[in-house]
Amino acid sequence: MGEASVPSSGPLSVLPLPNEGVLPEQVPAMPYGDQNSLPYPNRQPSTSATTNGSITLPTTTQPEPVPKIWEGGMELGLDSSEGNSQTFNFRFGAKLKRKTEFNILSSEFDYRKNSSNSVDTANRALLDARYEHLFPESRWTCFIHNSEDYDQFKAYDLRVSLDTGVGYRLIKDDDTWLTAHFGGGTTREIGGPNDRFIPEAVFGLEGEHKISKRQKLTASVEYRPDVTNFGNYRINGKAAWEVLLDEEKHLSMKFSALDRYDSLVDGHKPNDLDYAVTLLWSF
Repeated sequence: MGEASVPSSGPLSVLPLPNEGVLPEQVPAMPYGDQNSLPYPNRQPSTSATTNGSITLPTTTQPEPVPKIWEGGMELGLDSSEGNSQTFNFRFGAKLKRKTEFNILSSEFDYRKNSSNSVDTANRALLDARYEHLFPESRWTCFIHNSEDYDQFKAYDLRVSLDTGVGYRLIKDDDTWLTAHFGGGTTREIGGPNDRFIPEAVFGLEGEHKISKRQKLTASVEYRPDVTNFGNYRINGKAAWEVLLDEEKHLSMKFSALDRYDSLVDGHKPNDLDYAVTLLWSF
């Protein structure tokens, strides 16, 4: 087979290869500075423009940040002693909250167990859940609230409360909010001497204040009288102070107190006060 000869002068010719189609014609070189005017079928339009010798970069629209609607956390406290006496105190809590423009759904769980010389001195659990519907153009809200209270040292096995009503946002800004609630519901102490549905009125106050970027205060109080006998009533109050320890790991120290008063003592003290220092992890 003979070899193709290449002329010593003139434009370079590309010969077809065996079993190959003819290569496309060589694309002529683009004149400098005139690439936007050439009719290339696959050419993309330029994303920059030259004005008075300066290059204007295209503007890009940044996506709006997605609002955070979920938040929550878990807390843990533990201490014990060994020696002439043995004590063990355990505290666990969890909370979850979903907030949008139109509603707030929150749930909170708290458990505590204490023992001394292998004998339980405290063993209780409290579950609290609330749904609140918001009206963006109004300070008024409406809510449904449920709580379940277990205490080994009470006369009942389980206390269940359900109530509904309206709320009014007294204060609402970036650092502070305060809401008043009032309505009605019922409570039943299952397995106790008063194992029946008790109609109750509900008056409450709940709020939060951000002291600084690293500190926050929360508090709430609730008054629940028996509407058939206002001499029988319950008062529930709680407060907490959170101090941020590690912003990157979302760790805080939490100082909290929970107070429950019941005028129907049934042979027990009417007031129970729990306080704790726990480590809180938030998300």
